[in-house]
Amino acid sequence: MNIEENKLQMPNYSPSLKRKRLFNELDQYETVSLLLVTGDSGYGKTMLISSYIREKNIPAVWYQLGSSDRYAHIFLSYVKTGIYRQLGIDHSPQIIEAEDADAELANVISLLADRNQPLLLVFDDYQLVDPSPEIEPIINGLINSSPAVTVIIISRGLPRLPITKLKVERKYKELTTADLAFTLDETCQFFNEMNQMNLEDQEVQFIFERTEGWIASYQLILGVIAKMNGKERLLLWSTFPYVQDIYDYLSVEVLQAQPEEIKDFLYKTSILSELDPVVIDEFLGIDHSEKILNRLLTQHLFVYRDQQGIIRYHRLFRQYLYQNYKGNIKNDYMKEHLRLAGIYEKRYQLINAFAHYTIGKDYLMAARIMGLIRDLYNPVESMLFLDGWLEEISAGDSFAINTLFLIRCVPLATLKELTTLFEENISLLKKKKNELWLCNLQHRLATIYLMRGDIVQAKQLFSDSLKGSEQFHDHPMSALNLILMAEIYRYLGNYEKAIELVRKAVFISDKYRIRHTQIHALDTLATIYLDKEKVDKAAPYIELALNLAKEHDKSTLIFVYTTMGRLYSVKNDSAKAIEWGEKAVSLAESYNNDFDNGWSKHELGKTYFKSQKYEKAKRCFEQAFHAFSLFTHYQCMVGISMYQIYSVIGDGAHAEKVYKEIKSTCEKYDFYWLLDSLKPKKASKDAKEQMKPLSIQTLGSFKVTYKNKPIIIKRQSSLRLLQYFITHRNKKIEKDMIIDTVFPDGSLHNIENHFNVSLSVLRKTLEPDLKSGVHSRFIKRFGNQYIFDTTDIDLDVETFLNLTKEDSDCDIKKLEKGITLFQGDFFEEYPYEAMLENERERIRHLFVKTSQMLAQHYFQQNNYQKCFLHFERILDKDPYQEDIYFDYLEMLLKKNLVTKANKVANDMKQFFADEMGISVNDQIQHIFSKFSVQIHG
Repeated sequence: MNIEENKLQMPNYSPSLKRKRLFNELDQYETVSLLLVTGDSGYGKTMLISSYIREKNIPAVWYQLGSSDRYAHIFLSYVKTGIYRQLGIDHSPQIIEAEDADAELANVISLLADRNQPLLLVFDDYQLVDPSPEIEPIINGLINSSPAVTVIIISRGLPRLPITKLKVERKYKELTTADLAFTLDETCQFFNEMNQMNLEDQEVQFIFERTEGWIASYQLILGVIAKMNGKERLLLWSTFPYVQDIYDYLSVEVLQAQPEEIKDFLYKTSILSELDPVVIDEFLGIDHSEKILNRLLTQHLFVYRDQQGIIRYHRLFRQYLYQNYKGNIKNDYMKEHLRLAGIYEKRYQLINAFAHYTIGKDYLMAARIMGLIRDLYNPVESMLFLDGWLEEISAGDSFAINTLFLIRCVPLATLKELTTLFEENISLLKKKKNELWLCNLQHRLATIYLMRGDIVQAKQLFSDSLKGSEQFHDHPMSALNLILMAEIYRYLGNYEKAIELVRKAVFISDKYRIRHTQIHALDTLATIYLDKEKVDKAAPYIELALNLAKEHDKSTLIFVYTTMGRLYSVKNDSAKAIEWGEKAVSLAESYNNDFDNGWSKHELGKTYFKSQKYEKAKRCFEQAFHAFSLFTHYQCMVGISMYQIYSVIGDGAHAEKVYKEIKSTCEKYDFYWLLDSLKPKKASKDAKEQMKPLSIQTLGSFKVTYKNKPIIIKRQSSLRLLQYFITHRNKKIEKDMIIDTVFPDGSLHNIENHFNVSLSVLRKTLEPDLKSGVHSRFIKRFGNQYIFDTTDIDLDVETFLNLTKEDSDCDIKKLEKGITLFQGDFFEEYPYEAMLENERERIRHLFVKTSQMLAQHYFQQNNYQKCFLHFERILDKDPYQEDIYFDYLEMLLKKNLVTKANKVANDMKQFFADEMGISVNDQIQHIFSKFSVQIHG
């Protein structure tokens, strides 16, 4: 039998990445007799050794092993042939006889003993011959043959060789999966230097963390993204690791080679993030899981011990197993999580118990376990542990599914401590431009801010998170961001925007079948319509939310029950309203967390209040107020309800006390939207009482009045600041941007002082009674941003724009009212102020367009006097409108008003000749000729 030549050929993987880090390790080969390279499939063991030997040009014998090489005489035949060729000895490459094996081994060892130059003997895929007892003596003989000879064994598992003595003598070196895995730098080199992919840093980081440096996946990923653009890659990352090539590799190269018992074990234990043999034995009903785990570790089957000694699956492998297992057992996977939760709870491993109860959607049990965690563990450490832990256990599921429940369970005092940690991580990710993880952190921090009552910061973070989640196609996260932003706009009274956002969330939830956010979105939509007392619109949404919650997510029933109570309250069915409200309170009390208790009891209290059950209402409000002790915004909402009921029942002392506390808190945190509802309601509805204190006229002559008294802004810089604020009204503006525009000249220090003085003077001028700028109703500060809030300002330009906006429903009365406000250009007394020009042009254009619309309307109504009046008004305000002249002439001539048409034509010719030096005679002649009319003059 002849030698198979290809088994003695060293593979050539060029071009390949030169791994300097590992090459430095391999440079020590001359000091060792045995170099062991072990690791899971696809970690580049063979590539590493072959590329190193070629790079360094070291004499080597390469033997690619197969299962038939487990016999001593066959194994030795290949070894002998390879060594003889390397040493230049003539030799007939044939398989030796079995009875000659011992003699041939002695000859080979004797030959190697005389060797004084380095020689490497490489045995690849050694795991295929390791079970054979015939091979071990040969390997031991080769290891001890000569100091110049180094045996390199490449294997998926640890070989059964006596290596202790070699370790003691420091003649042994080992490279494992952890060594072989690509580092972050090597990941970048592979994709961007070797393969010129030009991936962004965050993409490289993503691949590295999700694959844990598994080399085979890099090659598979490269094949997928090689022809993709940036946007296409983002879609891939959003669905990662669902890459068919990777799953096919794991299936064919790894899983199919295992016996059925091991396959079954792998699938069922993929539900565990920690492979504890005691837990597994109870979970699977077996008594030998430790033996199986040791076998998996020995075989390097994508299993490893972490730094704490805990056995885990490699992430990609576990996700592959877990998703396949979920697909096989369908919804029963949640029951498996619950069984595991029970096992962990009995063993008092509460963090794991909480996580598995949550994934299994037994929220009552999860909330109960969280109560124990709060009492026993350091709360901050517990939260940090849980942050991302649910995602780790439920491999591949979006964290958005459980974010709200998790944060509702954790005490807000704990979340306050965590805020700093989240902010630091967000800042770090921004510096690294790592947007893939940024949106998750932004969402979590935004949710905490919302709970705490920092509405402004929460709104901004939800908006930032939405951009990221949309960019990376995280649909659950996008839907949840939209819903919570809608909640905030609802609090601010902007129902139109709230409905717009929540409808987007409903669409995303329906399209991608995200039940959790679908329920939340429907409940929020119903709540918004109930705020507006539109029962018919709210009812279908909350009914659907109730049905979905019962089937898919019982943790949301507290809120759905509460909204059902509100529905019946608005319908004036107090019995059913109270029934649903009490169901919500009962469920919240079983969860035993502050937020749910506060939410449900406040809503039930409002139902009792409306039903004139004042004592019950008062008790609910007081309990809700206590539950919301750390939830500032929500406590203020309850405080307003308490103030109202104390006022109704005549408890003036308590009413006054609550009023002062809530007013102070609202002013401190700038809850201006709540302050309005806190104000005592006056019986009179006289329109004068509804007048806004500050009035500003900008269209034409500039005038400012406060409580009907004229105000003069004497300081020029304060006036320019006001002009800028009015131009950019109701928008948050960075302080630096204001300074750059309004105060462009001077040193940084002087400008800063100039700005502060100008702002202070402006505030005092606009609000003579103002004691502190912090409490300004008009110029509000949010950190390093300012907003000119026109809620309590009668501002002509804003009224004009609202009445004449382009999406107007063509209400003629509104348009006429808007046009009368246009007494001249925006700040027309300041024609050379560059920062006003764009707004001035926009308003002038809208005036002309609206006037044209009105002129056309009246022409069609045969009301020619009003029609022509609007043309005259346009030309009076803006005589440079050439097209308006032509339209006006055509309408006059259509009605045979030739004399009037001639006058307009002559005025036009004279104006354009005098002001612009151009002639319009030909154009005018053309229009008159269309009506066969002669021009006079």
